[in-house]
Amino acid sequence: MTDDEVIYCSYHPNVETRLRCSRCGTPICPKCAVQTPVGFRCPDCVRSQQAVFYTASPLDYGIAVVVGLVISTLAALILSQVGIFLVLILGPLAGGVIAEVVWWVIRRRRGRWIWLVVSICIALGGLLSLILSALLLNPISLISLIIYTVLAISVAYGRLR
Repeated sequence: MTDDEVIYCSYHPNVETRLRCSRCGTPICPKCAVQTPVGFRCPDCVRSQQAVFYTASPLDYGIAVVVGLVISTLAALILSQVGIFLVLILGPLAGGVIAEVVWWVIRRRRGRWIWLVVSICIALGGLLSLILSALLLNPISLISLIIYTVLAISVAYGRLR
């Protein structure tokens, strides 16, 4: 490459650059460059490098939905009846247990979106608990259910992310 040669970013064709990916040599601008310990990499190389860590199959996502929804619904039914103060203690515990059981059932495989699937299942479990309790004419504490859902999702997210 000579000093007079102008190259443009592969991802932003209007941006001039002299920076190249340290792995594939693709021209990249500072907006696209991802700093790694061995130099700047393009988004495609970073994405392909991260993909090897995600080993979950589509079947694992289905299993996560079933297990997460069942356990979350049961936990929400139980915790909605124990009172707000116990929910503050047991809600995060339930979220951690749900995350660990799902992770154990899918044989500790990691998935890019497992955290999202489990979080949605916890929210749906809380909603399903609300519907089941209304049909059975059991009194339900809406505040306890909301607290459980928020705390359980935050712990499951932190555990599976």
